[in-house]
Amino acid sequence: MAYSLDFRKKVLAYCDKTGSISEASAVFQISRNTIYQWLKLKEKTGDLNHQVKGTKPRKVDRDKLKNYLKTHPDAYLTEIASAFGCHPTAIHYALKSMGYTRKKRALPTTNKTLKK
Repeated sequence: MAYSLDFRKKVLAYCDKTGSISEASAVFQISRNTIYQWLKLKEKTGDLNHQVKGTKPRKVDRDKLKNYLKTHPDAYLTEIASAFGCHPTAIHYALKSMGYTRKKRALPTTNKTLKK
């Protein structure tokens, strides 16, 4: 969780006033590394706003995978992976995150051991 913009400005103003980053880190109870990162951010962008990072792209498009499964409900992972151009493990993890499970046996198997 990021610190607020007001707090960042307050800490850097204290650093400018005292000239000591170590003292500011002790007073505000944050690490010196954080203050150094804020100084670098202010120097680089001229602002102290939190830099939001984007999400990484997925290998398999979930909408296309869902449509593929509607048309091919009994396809193996290797068949799906060859259609999407990736490894079957990637398909497995995509299906798992989408909530799809393995096909279960319709009726439980009977135990064939003799009972006394």
